[in-house]
Amino acid sequence: MDAGQDNKLDNYFMAQATQPKQVGRYQIIKLLGKGGQGAVYFAHDPKLQRPVALKTVRLDRQSPEAKEALLIEARTVSQVQHRNIVTLYDVIEQDDSLYLVFEYVEGQPLSQLLRGGQSLAPERAVEIALQVLDGLAYAHGKNIIHCDIKPANIMIDAQGVARIMDFGIARRSGDRSEPLNGTVAYMAPETIEGQAQGKAVDVFAMGMVLYEMLAGRPPVSGDNAFRLMHAIANERFQSPSALNHEVDEALDGIVMRALLKSPDDRYHNADDMRTALKQYAEPSSAEEEVVDASQSTLEFLLRRIRLKNDFPALSQSISAINKITNADSESLHALSAVILKDFSLTNKLLRLVNSAVYGHFGGTISTISRAVIILGFETVRNLAITLILFEHLQNKSQALQLRDEVIRTFFNGLVAKQIEHKLGGRGAEESFICAMFHNLGRLLAHFYLYDEAMEIRRRVQAEEMSEPSAEIAVLGLSYAELGMGIARAWNFPEKIVESMKPPADHVRAPQNQMERLRAVSGMANELTRIATASPPKEKANRLSALSRRFSSALPLSESELTRLVDESIKEFINEAALFGVNSSQSEALRNAREWAGLPTASRGASDEPADTIERQILETEAVAAELMQEPDRQDAKAVLSAGIQDITNSLVDNYNLNDLLRIILETMYRGMGFDRVLLCTRDVRSNALAARIGFGPNIDMILKRFVIPLGKSQDVFQVALDRQADIFLNDVNQENIRDRIPQWYKDALGAQTFILLPLIIDKKIIGLFYGDKARAGELHIPPAELNLLKTLRNQAVLAIRQKQMG
Repeated sequence: MDAGQDNKLDNYFMAQATQPKQVGRYQIIKLLGKGGQGAVYFAHDPKLQRPVALKTVRLDRQSPEAKEALLIEARTVSQVQHRNIVTLYDVIEQDDSLYLVFEYVEGQPLSQLLRGGQSLAPERAVEIALQVLDGLAYAHGKNIIHCDIKPANIMIDAQGVARIMDFGIARRSGDRSEPLNGTVAYMAPETIEGQAQGKAVDVFAMGMVLYEMLAGRPPVSGDNAFRLMHAIANERFQSPSALNHEVDEALDGIVMRALLKSPDDRYHNADDMRTALKQYAEPSSAEEEVVDASQSTLEFLLRRIRLKNDFPALSQSISAINKITNADSESLHALSAVILKDFSLTNKLLRLVNSAVYGHFGGTISTISRAVIILGFETVRNLAITLILFEHLQNKSQALQLRDEVIRTFFNGLVAKQIEHKLGGRGAEESFICAMFHNLGRLLAHFYLYDEAMEIRRRVQAEEMSEPSAEIAVLGLSYAELGMGIARAWNFPEKIVESMKPPADHVRAPQNQMERLRAVSGMANELTRIATASPPKEKANRLSALSRRFSSALPLSESELTRLVDESIKEFINEAALFGVNSSQSEALRNAREWAGLPTASRGASDEPADTIERQILETEAVAAELMQEPDRQDAKAVLSAGIQDITNSLVDNYNLNDLLRIILETMYRGMGFDRVLLCTRDVRSNALAARIGFGPNIDMILKRFVIPLGKSQDVFQVALDRQADIFLNDVNQENIRDRIPQWYKDALGAQTFILLPLIIDKKIIGLFYGDKARAGELHIPPAELNLLKTLRNQAVLAIRQKQMG
C-alpha cells in the first residue's frame, strides 16, 4: 500500500472516530480498534440493557447490488447461534456505512497469547482448535464459510472458551471472492489464485492457526503480501515438530494435511478436521468410534498412514500430477508447470528421458514441454510420479529392508519391459510403469507400517502361513488391496490400479489393453520374486510352473524367461541410478546374480570388486551419487543453449506453434531462474497485449490480470512497445523509474525487477516476453545470457512468421 492509500485510510478512520454517538438505537461509548475492514466500537443497547460491539463495513466503493448482497449475507450469518461463535445480533445501514452489531465478549484475542513468538502447550493448542472447529463445523453445516480465520479473530473469553469473531466477510460455500478477501498470511492457495472458495479455505486457515499455536510462528513469512502469497501457494511448509519437539508425529500429520495446497487433499470441512483432531486427543475413544462406525480396515490403515509426518506432502504431489488427465494443450501446459515447480524433479526427469531407457527417440530433450511432445503425455506424467515416490522412499533411515523392496520394484519394471520386447508388444513404457506400481501397497507398508510388515515377513519365514494369509492376518487385507486403495486416493489411472491385482492361478488370454497390462505386471512380479528370493535349486521348477500359468496370456518358455532375467539384471545395473536406487549390499540383487549364474563378488587385498558386474554397479552408483547432488543454480548458458538447439530441431519439423512457444518460455524460465515468465500476444478487439501462457507461482491468477493497454501513456511497457526496445529494470522503485510503473502492473503482480522482450514482425508489435524476480536486485542477466534470451525471442518470431507464411 502506498503513502497516498495510507493517508486515505487514516482519513477514513478519522471520519469514523467522529461519527455520531448513536447508530440506530445503539449508543457508541468508545472506539475499540480499527483494521482494513473498518472500525470496531464498544456500544450500549438501551432496549435490552446489554453491551454490544459495533463493526463498520465500508460501502463507499460498493455497487448497489454488492451492498444488497452484503446485507443478505449478514442476515444469514445472524442466524448462526453457537457457543463457540460470537453472535451477530443486528445489521444497520446508516450514512453510507454498514454496521454489524455483535455480542460483546470480554476476554483476550488468541493473537495476544501468541504475541512475541509464544507457543502453547500442545494439549492447550488442540483444546482451542477443537473449540474453534466446533463452531466452524456448525457454520459449515449451514453452508457458511468464515473466510478470515486467524488468531486475531479468535477470542478466548473469561472462562477460557474459544469464540470465533467477525463473520462479517463470510460467504456461501462455492462463491468467488473478488477482490481477495481475508488476511493474506492465513489465506488458502485457491483464494490467492482466484478460484471458488469452499469450506476447505477455513480448514487451511485453521491449520495455519494450529501451526502457529504449536510452533510460536506461522509456517510462512515475508516482508510483503506478494511474498506471503508466493510462499503459501508454492513452498513446502516445515512441520511444526521441527520447531517444537513436544509436537508428535500424529499431530504433525493432522496439521500438515490441513495445509495441503489442493483443497481436495485437505480435510473437506471443519467437521472432518475436528474428527481427526478428536481421535488424536482421545485415542481410546477413537478406536471405539472406528469399530462402532464399522470403518473398513483399508480406511483405518489409510488414516494411520495419513497421520505420518511426510505422507501428506507425498500424497499431494502425486495426486496433483495424476489429476491432470487429458492430453490436450491446456493439460500439457499444466503438467509441465507442476513438474517445473520442483527443481530437483525437473532435472532428474530430463536426465531420465535422455537416458538409454528413453533416449531412442533421437536428439537431446532439454525441456519438460518437449519431453511431453516426444514421449507422450502419459509417459511423462507416470515417470514424474515414479521419481517422486522413489526419491521420497530413499530418505528413510531404516533402509536395508526398504531398499530391497525399492530394488524389486524397479526390477519389476525392467522385467515387464523385457516381456513386451520379447513378445513384440508396443506398450513397453506403459508396462514398465504399471509393473513398478504393482507392489505399491507392499512398498508403502514397509515405509509407513514397518512393524506390521516385519511381522508379516517373520510369519512367512517361520513357515507359519503363506504371504497372502500373513498379510490378511496382520493387516486385515492384502498388500494389493492396500496399494489399490492408496492408488485410487491418489487419482491413479484405472489401468495402473487394475494392474495391481494379483494374477489368477491360470491367466487367460487378455481381451483388452488393461488385461494385458495386468498380465504383464503379474508375470514380471512373479519372475522378480523367483529371481530375487528363490533358492537356485528351485529355479527350473518355478520357471516351468510360471511359463505354464501364463501360457495363454504371455507365451514365453522357461529358457526365454531365464534370458529375460539375465537381460534385466544388466539393464538394472545401467539404469537404476537414474531413479536414485542404491543397490550396494542388496540381498535381492545378490540372489538375482546367483540365480542367473553370475559370479559372486570377492574382495582382494585392494578391497576392489573382482567381478565386472559388481564393479559396474559400484561405478554406476558413484556417478549417480554425483548426479544427485543438485547445484544451487544451473549453468544458465548451458540450459539456454540446449533449449535453442532443441527449438532449432523443432523448427525444421512440422511443429505446433503453441508447443514451440511453450518450449521457448520454459527454456527462459529454467535457464534464468525467473520467478515468472509470460508470453503476451496482441488482442485486436481490446487493443491490448494479454498474457496467454506462462510459468511460475500463481500463474493462473496472473494470466487473467496481466493485460498491457496499448495507448498514449508513457509507462515502461508502452515505451518498450513504442520504441520496439528490450528493457531490463533492476529495481522498479528507483526514483527515475517508479512513476513509470503502471498501477495495473502493481495490482496484477508487483515484482521489483523484470525484463521485457517485444516480439516484432514487419515493424509491428505482435507480442512480448516478460520475465521477473520478486525482489529488486535478484535478477542478474550477463551479456552472454542476454544474447541467448534475444536468440530465443528471435526463434519465436521466426516460428510465428513461418506459420503465417504457411
